[in-house]
Amino acid sequence: MRGILGEGGMGTVFEAEHITLGRSVAIKVLHSAHATKKDSIRRFQQEARAAGAIGHPNICGVIDLGTLDDGSPYIVMERLLGETLADRVASEGGLPFEDVIDILIQVLSGLVAAHEQQIVHRDIKPENIFLTQRVGCPPLVKLLDFGVSKMTGRGGAVRAEDLALTRTGMVMGTPFYMAPEQARGERDLDARVDLYACGVILYEALTGRRPFTAANYNALLVQILTASPRPAIELRPALPPGFGAVIDKAMARRREDRYATASDFQRDLQALRPQSVPRVAVAEVIRGPAPPLLPWPVEPPSAVTIPITFVDETPAGLWAVDPTDVLSRLPDGVAAAEGPASAKDGEADDGEGDPTQLMASAKPRRS
Repeated sequence: MRGILGEGGMGTVFEAEHITLGRSVAIKVLHSAHATKKDSIRRFQQEARAAGAIGHPNICGVIDLGTLDDGSPYIVMERLLGETLADRVASEGGLPFEDVIDILIQVLSGLVAAHEQQIVHRDIKPENIFLTQRVGCPPLVKLLDFGVSKMTGRGGAVRAEDLALTRTGMVMGTPFYMAPEQARGERDLDARVDLYACGVILYEALTGRRPFTAANYNALLVQILTASPRPAIELRPALPPGFGAVIDKAMARRREDRYATASDFQRDLQALRPQSVPRVAVAEVIRGPAPPLLPWPVEPPSAVTIPITFVDETPAGLWAVDPTDVLSRLPDGVAAAEGPASAKDGEADDGEGDPTQLMASAKPRRS
């Protein structure tokens, strides 16, 4: 054990090292006050079973579980470095649009895997969304705490052991992120409560405030059940036009009006990316007189004229030669010099060293 990473109402999380592997891990130990309660032990073990059953990169991995000598159960999990989404929103307020969309897409990716395993998290909130630090890469999102998750059968039926943990009228989850049916204490909850919570988180991460706030728990539930939040685009006008429809569907009061699956929600978030406001500063353009328009594309010249003077040695002395004039002639009365001595009779002279032949293959200069 190296030290304490955090402590909550149910247990304490320690940082430790796996001696054999030399790997840092996190060990979550249930408080001794709960270690004798069957429901608490069952929820604690359910967290390990749920995370282990899903096995997804966006869900905090469980390595092992067991019981200490004093009877307290523990879970060994991967050690994460970074911060929760709650910490980042608290320090920065509304986050960049692209960052929020990327975070929610990763959260929904983890929920796709969980829901395929018939596991409903039921406590999706910024505190349970961890942004891991990676060198040279954007944060990798990890979903935490499946302790109040619900496992259902293939037909959507609640498993017998989960019926023992959830009674009609018993509210599970964090109030600010509860779907209306969850706030009413209904027992037949499905994956759409997680999608509603993602809508609330989307709203909060972009605006820096929760859609529903109240002075007490009962007043908050009334708002969730009856009120509509202030449109996010009023708080952040730069949001893309299609955003309002996405958030309204995610947070629909009737679950039948919400996204049916995490994949559907994810797809609509992906579609918002091209419409997002650029996150880089754009310099202001100072306009002056418009330059004359030039034809585009500009046709490149077929030949380039280079002002170089070539000379040739003749019997009459040095004679300037225009290298672009392939028909250059010697002055009247001047005999042409013989070719190189090494050229044999009947062989063609390659013109090497003769400046009048340098441009023999070039096109004539344009007038």
